[in-house]
Amino acid sequence: MGKLRDWLKRKVSDPLLALLARGLSPHDLSLAVVVSLGLAINPIIGTTTVLCLVAGRLFRLNHLVMQTINHVSYPLQIVLLIPLVRLGELVTGADPLPLSWDLLIEEFQKSFWGFVAKFGMAYVHGLLGWVLVVPLAGLGLYLLLVRVFRRICPPPDSPSP
Repeated sequence: MGKLRDWLKRKVSDPLLALLARGLSPHDLSLAVVVSLGLAINPIIGTTTVLCLVAGRLFRLNHLVMQTINHVSYPLQIVLLIPLVRLGELVTGADPLPLSWDLLIEEFQKSFWGFVAKFGMAYVHGLLGWVLVVPLAGLGLYLLLVRVFRRICPPPDSPSP
């Protein structure tokens, strides 16, 4: 676990703190982290980089922060895929599709269009689950991160008149 912690510190934590030290406000940093994380866990694999680029451009967020969080969050996207589908199924009252990683990989390797036909509704359910979870979780994470980043890097003292 020490190697993972060292890697995360070196590749994620240290660069983010360096941005704070160079003048990126805790608000801007928190917003970039939360937006990119929210987009990075969407259940449509392969769309996150473009979504983060578009959101960064539209909302003038730091692209370095967004792409760092996006790429570090890829395992989380994979882990949350099936739970988001299940949440969408629960909300719509749909019968649960038989989903397992082995089945998904096998069907995808057989035929892309067959995969889409068979699991297209699962993507719809996953998107619904994602839409329900991300706004509230994002707000909570944003409020937490602003406080954390303010503590880590307090604002510089105002100059004396």
